[in-house]
Amino acid sequence: MSNADRFAQRIVQIDGVNQFVLCRHDGHVITHNMEDCDDLASVATICGINAQAIQKAIGFSGFRCLTLKRQGHHHCHIFPIDKYFLGIIQNPETAATELVEDVQKFLQTLVRKKPAPA
Repeated sequence: MSNADRFAQRIVQIDGVNQFVLCRHDGHVITHNMEDCDDLASVATICGINAQAIQKAIGFSGFRCLTLKRQGHHHCHIFPIDKYFLGIIQNPETAATELVEDVQKFLQTLVRKKPAPA
């Protein structure tokens, strides 16, 4: 099983994840659970790149999640992961804050810890 397959299995286990797409910064889709993931991949890429540009221009330390509120509470959340973006469409019965926290906790388990300087 590939890393992308393991990622897909784990992300859909998070309560509130309805649909997702993981794509590179150039928009290339790595994995998803949607019939047609192109729109979400485009939104995740464009919003992610622009959020990072704004962050650098203003001097923020970074963005952890960008939320686009939608009617019916099918909100779209975009998370940066190194050279990737994760776009999630939330289940409308789930609280957005809880979903974002749970996804961020999951993503932190993927980040390799850098060794402490000697």
